Amino acid sequence: MDAMVGPDGRPSTFDGAAWISQDGKHWWNGAAWQPVKVRRGFQPPIALAVIIVAVLVGAWFLFTRVIPPVTTPPVVMGVSNAKIVSSTQIEFDYARPTRCGELNFQIVFYDKSGRSVGDYVSEYVNGVSPGVEHHYVFKTKDTIPSNAVRFVATPACNG
Repeated sequence: MDAMVGPDGRPSTFDGAAWISQDGKHWWNGAAWQPVKVRRGFQPPIALAVIIVAVLVGAWFLFTRVIPPVTTPPVVMGVSNAKIVSSTQIEFDYARPTRCGELNFQIVFYDKSGRSVGDYVSEYVNGVSPGVEHHYVFKTKDTIPSNAVRFVATPACNG
C-alpha cells in the first residue's frame, strides 16, 4: 500500500498512528474509513448547569429569607434623647423633615413637679439636612438651675 487513497479521492497521509484522509475528516482503521470525531469546545454536562442554578437559588433564598436584612431604625423627627449632662451642658438629638439654613433652640428647664425653672436660647446652627439625625451639645453661659430634671427644646428655623 504505497498510495493509500482516502474517501475524498486524494492520497492520505500516515501520522504515526493511523492513515488520515487529506481533508482530515476520516481515518483508516485497517478495514474501513471511519469518521473523525469533531472536537467541539468545552461542553459542560446539563447537571453542572442545574447545580449552578440550584446554588444560586439557594444563596438567594438564604440572603433574602433566612438572614434578615439589616434595617436601620427610622429617624425620629423632632428632639429626642434630651439629657442634662452637667450644670452648664445639655445634649440632645434633633431631626427635621425639611432643610433649615439657620436653626436655634428655645430651651425651657423643668423641675420634678413640672414647673418651669429657667430658660436658655441656644446659639445658631447652620445647614440642618432633612431626614438626618443631628447630635447637639450646648454649653450654657449661666448654670442650669440645680432643681432642673428635664428640659424641652423648641426649634426655630430662620432660613
